[in-house]
Amino acid sequence: MKKIFVFLLFFVFVSIMAQEVRRDSVVWNGAVSHYLILSKEGEQFKQKPLFFFCQGSLARPLQILVSKEMGYPILPFELATITRDYHLVIVNKPALPLSEYVQNLKEDLTYPKVGLPPKQYIVNNHLDFYYKRNNHIIKKLVKQNWVDAKKIVVAGHSEGSYIALQMAKHNSKISHLIYSGGNPLGRMMSIIHMSRQAPDEEEDWVQDDLKDWKKIVENRKALETHQENTSFYSYSLSQNFIPDLLQLKIPILVTYGTKDQNGIFNDYLQVVSIQENKKNFTFKSYFNCEHNFFPIENGKPNHSKNNWDQVAQYWVQWIASKSSMQ
Repeated sequence: MKKIFVFLLFFVFVSIMAQEVRRDSVVWNGAVSHYLILSKEGEQFKQKPLFFFCQGSLARPLQILVSKEMGYPILPFELATITRDYHLVIVNKPALPLSEYVQNLKEDLTYPKVGLPPKQYIVNNHLDFYYKRNNHIIKKLVKQNWVDAKKIVVAGHSEGSYIALQMAKHNSKISHLIYSGGNPLGRMMSIIHMSRQAPDEEEDWVQDDLKDWKKIVENRKALETHQENTSFYSYSLSQNFIPDLLQLKIPILVTYGTKDQNGIFNDYLQVVSIQENKKNFTFKSYFNCEHNFFPIENGKPNHSKNNWDQVAQYWVQWIASKSSMQ
């Protein structure tokens, strides 16, 4: 694909010392996945609901270190926004180290610095693996007496939104879904839309995209280890997810920037949800913001204005409002 999705990292050093951090791991389909449980300081064993956040794309370790004391943020918003009321769970990519120093990573902060990720990452990097692994972890965690199993919130942004959706579809313990920055018609439609909207679009761009899609469909069952993203990876993320969203009965929050390449597709989802008289959907769009909620100014994202804290605060407020109605 000649268009590349990039999840912007914020070049700010932060510490998670204000959080109680527990580390654990799980083996699923032959691959080890490390995960973090973050809690408010002193409250790691206090009974609280779970807030399960699904990572986006790329082979990045959860903790990217600059030194022993400092590193990149684990998430783009203030962790305390979530940990005040929840135990926050974040799972690493399969077969990747939980922590790695930035000098050992590629320029885009992916692992490893040279060559492809481990084979167990490549073969497991697809939607089916992620939602099944994550639900397995939830099944394990709800048995703990410090988890309030009556409220299990699952949230995901970008690629993580598809994972969160499939988790909710297949796990009746999940009580709330936050679907952020996804495309309900799938990844391939985002790629085609980006081609169509590009001011310098060439006549053959979309035809090239469709040729790529044909190859993906033809090779979706092949065991591909020569490239980071397999055909099945792209295929699994390029489905029509609207029927899955509409079948859910739990509260669903859809958040997106109006200038995101996926924005118009979430507008369409809202049209369909109204048509189907679905009362469990809430839509929150961020005007003139791109995929990661940066405002567009003079035709470009203004990375000095980070709206992620505002977005996360709205998530928490929405959960509280829907929980009080249940």
